[in-house]
Amino acid sequence: MTTRGSVTTRHAVANVEAAERILVVGLGYIGLPTSLAFTEAGFEVVGFDVNAETVRMLNSGELHIHEAGLQERLDSALEKSSFRATGVPEPADVFIVAVPTPCSDAFRADLSYVRAAAESVAQQIQPGNMVVLESTVPPGTTESIVGEVIRQKTGLSHEDDYDLVHCPERVIPGRIFEEIVGNSRVIGGTTVRATERAAELYSSFVEGKVLTTDARTAEMAKLMENAFRDVNIALANEFRSIAELHGIDVLRAIELANHHPRVHVHQPGIGVGGHCIPVDPWFLISSAPGRSKLLRTARELNASIPLQVSSCVLDRAYSTGAKSLAFYGLAFKPNVDDLRESPAIEVVKHVASHLDPNVRIAVIEPFAESLPEDLSEFSNVEFSGARPPEAEFDLHVGLVAHDQLRRQGPPTAELERILDFVGVWGLPRPVVTAGPA
Repeated sequence: MTTRGSVTTRHAVANVEAAERILVVGLGYIGLPTSLAFTEAGFEVVGFDVNAETVRMLNSGELHIHEAGLQERLDSALEKSSFRATGVPEPADVFIVAVPTPCSDAFRADLSYVRAAAESVAQQIQPGNMVVLESTVPPGTTESIVGEVIRQKTGLSHEDDYDLVHCPERVIPGRIFEEIVGNSRVIGGTTVRATERAAELYSSFVEGKVLTTDARTAEMAKLMENAFRDVNIALANEFRSIAELHGIDVLRAIELANHHPRVHVHQPGIGVGGHCIPVDPWFLISSAPGRSKLLRTARELNASIPLQVSSCVLDRAYSTGAKSLAFYGLAFKPNVDDLRESPAIEVVKHVASHLDPNVRIAVIEPFAESLPEDLSEFSNVEFSGARPPEAEFDLHVGLVAHDQLRRQGPPTAELERILDFVGVWGLPRPVVTAGPA
């Protein structure tokens, strides 16, 4: 490894202790790809997950998540015996924690999964080991939760007895493995020794820069990344609202504005989804409520968009006398199976709760196998993995621009019976914002 200030260049796995055994805690959208990236770099990896079905499936060569490139890599790792899944924590040299950090009902970080993961690590940790937290967390969590749990359970100190590091994931569903390898990584240890050791480890497979700092700064940097995107999306949504008032095509206006070399306005949409962008800004807001007015305003604005979209759908349903509606797409973004925090689900849920229960509602989602729990409570909402006969529905609503839906083309219905909110069919987008200027 060579270090130039805070940047580490990528060297071969021979420069780190390839004999080190890695235990990855959590085998979801981040933990599993991370596990397989390390196996490709020559490490032996054990994946620990509390979900017995996930463990069974992975050991049988079956995936529980849809992600490009994962199946081939899982097959290869199992064939080489460099990866296996387990339902109990095992000894390792390096522990990597990649568990969810959802938002509580009070809009604060729910760190229960992180705490439980730290307790699992504490069962096996030995002096000289390293613990890496990849989960996105509020500033100070790596030390105050992970470090403190391990100290309480074992008496070991991250300053003296083992290495403790925060290395936040920086990927998007649909391109996870590509980005795990290709993106730059921020490494922040609680000691210089820990930082250097983790930088050496991740340099074994990261092709981007490995940027080193301390744990708290690494935690802050990740939250800033997602808060920035949330604010930019809120700005785009507000631009749309103003443009609609003036009868202006906001997409064309954004396209022209973005020709300025220092301007990059995001695209307006039906809301913000996924496990990161709608969640992470709250970690900063709750940590400094008096100093995060812009972040709160942006988050509240983006959270209101699905209700505006659903109001538009309801207005069209009432004006056309629709007795059956088809919604196209449920995932939080195109071409993924991730439904977490999806604004499309919020739209369908709000519409279903306001229409007569005798109105038929179909949801078409090619990347899912059934309705999510939030929608299964409605007796008149049905699921379809493929496109049903168009003639059965009075109103068609495009919510997610999946390539598969795009290739199938728009419904053949009259334009007033089609609402293309995301350009999935290339039709004019409906006015979303209602009310006075």
